[in-house]
Amino acid sequence: MKISAHSVTLQLRVPFKISYGASTTRENVLVSIDEGVGEGAVVPYYGETPQRIISYVQSREVQKAVDHFSIEDLRLPPGESSAARAAVDLALHDLWGKQQGHPLYRLWGLNPANCPRMSYTIPMSDDDDTYRQMLREKQGYPLIKLKLGSGSLEKDLWMVKTAAAEMDGTLCVDANNAWTADQALTIIPQLIDLGVLFVEQPVGRYDMDGWRKISTELPEDRPPLIADESVQGVDSISPLAGLADGINIKLAKCGGLFPARQMIHQARELGMKIMLGCMVETSVAITAMSHLAPLADYLDLDGNQLLIHDPFMGMTVDEHGTLTLPDAPGLGVTPRAE
Repeated sequence: MKISAHSVTLQLRVPFKISYGASTTRENVLVSIDEGVGEGAVVPYYGETPQRIISYVQSREVQKAVDHFSIEDLRLPPGESSAARAAVDLALHDLWGKQQGHPLYRLWGLNPANCPRMSYTIPMSDDDDTYRQMLREKQGYPLIKLKLGSGSLEKDLWMVKTAAAEMDGTLCVDANNAWTADQALTIIPQLIDLGVLFVEQPVGRYDMDGWRKISTELPEDRPPLIADESVQGVDSISPLAGLADGINIKLAKCGGLFPARQMIHQARELGMKIMLGCMVETSVAITAMSHLAPLADYLDLDGNQLLIHDPFMGMTVDEHGTLTLPDAPGLGVTPRAE
């Protein structure tokens, strides 16, 4: 099969600021395998680069795996880049769906009517008026996720209180592993009265002691705790059982749809909630993950909405957070006219 890969520069509508820093552009990699298309998100704070993804995709080992792939047991060469594996995995799933003549969710026996509502992410801002404006632009949206981790608990709490006063929808928060356990124990009880739906990655990625501390010392009426950075693949789920209430699965972390489905199965067996998340990605990767939406409790698949120009069309979300999956075979994405 013919494999090709190239990078694409994505311009963001507004600076996207989280605890790791701010960015105005991202450079992702698009992969084609015959008629199948995939995407690898280049996440700087994970050490990804476009060239590392492209080198993996063009390797002899990947070509051999692609030529003999089985969608029921999609084992790709490990490599160093999970985003690169995701790009190949997505392209193969798209190709398989097109060969079968059906969208992926239908081939998996999933019902789009079971999709939860989508959240929309509000990044941090150094300017208070800009922050309020970002909130006002999403007034009426049913579920808003606030990025926290400003370096100041007072500032973090101000952002949540401001959003609670400005917004009609439900709030959830994501600290992106910026807090210590003691800081989390200070701020999370104050979020309860503000009706926060869940708290994502409150402590450091590798801070298992922190997870144990907050899971035992927070009040019983606390919002669910969702692990993001602490969960990369299947093997990292079970150590968090009983500490985190759920996991956030992202294609660029786990390596594609095949391992994402494995993670969903493993987490459900452990009684954990499922959140499907994303990086800054085009509608290729966002639509791909959306095919698993009927299996999730929470959806945070808005990375394509952050772009000035999304080069693809696929899934859509209305002003009520309702997700509509494409009916076309495979991923169901098509190039957008320039």
